[in-house]
Amino acid sequence: MRILSFILLFSSLLFFSCKKIINVDLKNAPPVLVIEGMVTNSSPAQVLISKSVSFSADNIFPPVTNAVVSITDMRGNVYSLVQTDPGTYVNSNLLGVPGAKYRLQVVENGNTYTATSTMPLQVNLDAVLASNIIFAGKSIPIVQPQYTDPANVANYYWFIECINRVENKRIFVWDDNLTNGGISTRPLIEPDSTINPGDTITVEMRCIDKPIYQYVRGLQDLQQNAATPANPASNISGGVLGYFSAYTRQRKSVIIPQ
Repeated sequence: MRILSFILLFSSLLFFSCKKIINVDLKNAPPVLVIEGMVTNSSPAQVLISKSVSFSADNIFPPVTNAVVSITDMRGNVYSLVQTDPGTYVNSNLLGVPGAKYRLQVVENGNTYTATSTMPLQVNLDAVLASNIIFAGKSIPIVQPQYTDPANVANYYWFIECINRVENKRIFVWDDNLTNGGISTRPLIEPDSTINPGDTITVEMRCIDKPIYQYVRGLQDLQQNAATPANPASNISGGVLGYFSAYTRQRKSVIIPQ
């Protein structure tokens, strides 16, 4: 599913949904290559490649079907990715290992694009708690991922929230400056929450490296203040949009009390 909403074009692959995380210039700019690569510790490696469209164009993002895609691990093993759907390249044999570095290479139309990402060590998602808080003068239901942040290590977290299996488009990403070495129950707050009693909320916790944190944080800033749009700096060489991320992922669910 690809959604263009004024400034942001989101993508985050979940086990059951995805969305584009790309900022698109509102002007009628020429198409730009969009590369989004993911290596996780629990799902096949996947790279999505398409072309951006201008704001005035139809919400159809042409897939790129002629690319040669590979990912190399830190031991020098090269994994070729096979196109399973137009613009979707997959290798089911590549599962990431926490602590390992991965290098993406995409060759398309005579141009080579590369990126590296290191998969952080996994921080365990202990529980997802449900509660109510007073926000903007009203009581709203929220969920709180609970985990123990390792001391003396810089950690970066990206949370994906699904309400009854429908992904919330709000970006939740933060570092551990306020919780280093402690137990975190920082809530996922959305002012216009659509969570209701009886809903099933699933939270995916991603441990990401610093370059991806900076990229997603830039998107979060755009989402909260669309008055000054700018493409967050990609970690992929060659002037393309997108990112390449090696991350750990865990999911837990909770039912909002009646």
